[in-house]
Amino acid sequence: MKARSKKKFLIIFIVLALLLITAVWYFQFTKIGYIQSIPFRPEFQEIENNVYLNKDNSLTPDEILEVTSEAKARVKNFYGDMQCLDNTMVVICDDKKISDKIGEKDTTTFPFPTKKDYICLSNEYFNVDVVAHEFTHAELHSYISSDTQRNLPVWFDEGLATQNDYREKYSYENWVKRTDNGKKATPLKDMDSFSEFQSKDEDERQFHYLCAKHEIKEWLDKHSIQELMELVKAVNDGEDFYVLYSQP
Repeated sequence: MKARSKKKFLIIFIVLALLLITAVWYFQFTKIGYIQSIPFRPEFQEIENNVYLNKDNSLTPDEILEVTSEAKARVKNFYGDMQCLDNTMVVICDDKKISDKIGEKDTTTFPFPTKKDYICLSNEYFNVDVVAHEFTHAELHSYISSDTQRNLPVWFDEGLATQNDYREKYSYENWVKRTDNGKKATPLKDMDSFSEFQSKDEDERQFHYLCAKHEIKEWLDKHSIQELMELVKAVNDGEDFYVLYSQP
């Protein structure tokens, strides 16, 4: 009987040890696990609901909130509303070791335990344009399931995000110059997937953003934001994206 008890105790101990090792590995060494643990890490402070800043950051909380407030206003003006804030966490960090783990200008969506977007920015990329760009992603993602998000053309997601990104490199004038007024623009079907859109070549990648922004701007000149959201809802309900998008 004692041998059985010892064996049972040993099994429980091994299982608990494995669970502990797995948890440490997940929250310390995986990107998403580290990000999810930021609210509990002493080197970060929450300066506003779902907005975290590393404590030794050279930017002050007031400077951070001024930029995020302007970015939110831009996104609200575009969509007419902003429902993503409760399910979007923003992390600003100027510690390179941490930024190398979590990303310097990334929005990551993770479905567990509930679907949530995580916007991680280093100080280098922390400005109104980039924050508005990432919030625009998060707002779109708040209307669709994880499956729909995975299957949505990347050019569409990025084209929407750049509508609120006013940097010169994405301007109409730059599009005219670089595409020879559209003659050399990348076809949409060649920018569908993440691997196609996010080319390893930096110049080609930026060219894709430029083409995607112009494409969505042209579509929005003919359609309302309400029609945009109706398209998003229909695609989320299972309808074909390209069939809906090509309708006049």
